[in-house]
Amino acid sequence: MQPNNSPSSSDEIDLSQLLQLVKKALNGVFRGILRIFLFFKRNAIKLAALIIIGVGIGFLLNSFVEDKQQTEVIVLPNFESKDYLYDVVEEIKSKVIANDTAFFEALDIDVNLLKKFKIEIEPIEEEVEDKRLKAEEDNKYLEILQNYKENDFVIDVVKSEVLKKSIRTHRITFTHKNPKRGEEYVSKILAYINSNQHFIELQKAYSHNATLRIEQNNGLIKQIDDLVSKFSESLNLNQNSTGQSLVLLEGENGLNIPSLLMFKNRLVKENEVKQIELIEQKLPISILNLGKTHIVKKQLLNLNFVLIPLLLVGLFFLVSLIAYLNRRSLEIK
Repeated sequence: MQPNNSPSSSDEIDLSQLLQLVKKALNGVFRGILRIFLFFKRNAIKLAALIIIGVGIGFLLNSFVEDKQQTEVIVLPNFESKDYLYDVVEEIKSKVIANDTAFFEALDIDVNLLKKFKIEIEPIEEEVEDKRLKAEEDNKYLEILQNYKENDFVIDVVKSEVLKKSIRTHRITFTHKNPKRGEEYVSKILAYINSNQHFIELQKAYSHNATLRIEQNNGLIKQIDDLVSKFSESLNLNQNSTGQSLVLLEGENGLNIPSLLMFKNRLVKENEVKQIELIEQKLPISILNLGKTHIVKKQLLNLNFVLIPLLLVGLFFLVSLIAYLNRRSLEIK
């Protein structure tokens, strides 16, 4: 019997047909790429001219746009006034958008000169390393205060420290056109922000309390110095006198001299902080830095330089596609 070779022949025919189809597809892709290349080659001058024209139009548009002036102010909200700060900034933004003439006349600001005037606020985040170091320092401080937890004064100190950690600095950015009038209006708006009567009264109370706290700390420091001085003197007495003095000094709970000295150092540091607070907290919202007005720099490749050339080139491609489809439709007829 002769073997049947028909399946092998069929496989060879199918493979050759597949190769021909692949070849035709590759030729089609190559011709498509070649046509695109020829299209760009024939229209290279036109496309280059459109790009140059688009860049020129973008440059002209930018030249007609007025330079924006910007003033940045770094502030610190005191007396837990962070929420108030953000609310009042939002209030001013809404007044600018609404062109509230009565509101700005009360501030002696001409609302007609507030075109393109903007005000924004954002928090200034601390560095991660700074946060870590502060946390370590606070933990050591709290461990020392644990020995004196029954003292009402220490409780007040802990409360003050915890509240202080929740306050951060913030940046208010004012954008305007006229540098002279802009700075004047910035000053008036900052004065308005600090005119809240509630926080003015709080500022007076905080200043009074800070002064009292410094006086109380000085009294505690004097007591610690007296205790340490008596303890040192007792060490220089004879043995009998020394034993009697130690009993008087230690009492029931004992006297921890190292802890007392560390606590004294903390009180001295707190006094230094309170003295600085008396200077900084003269306003509900402390102005840490009132920056100089500067021009907002334009980027070389902004939207006008990129978008307009792309629009012109896209329009050219659209017109060319419509013309090509029109020619093909005529051939079909």
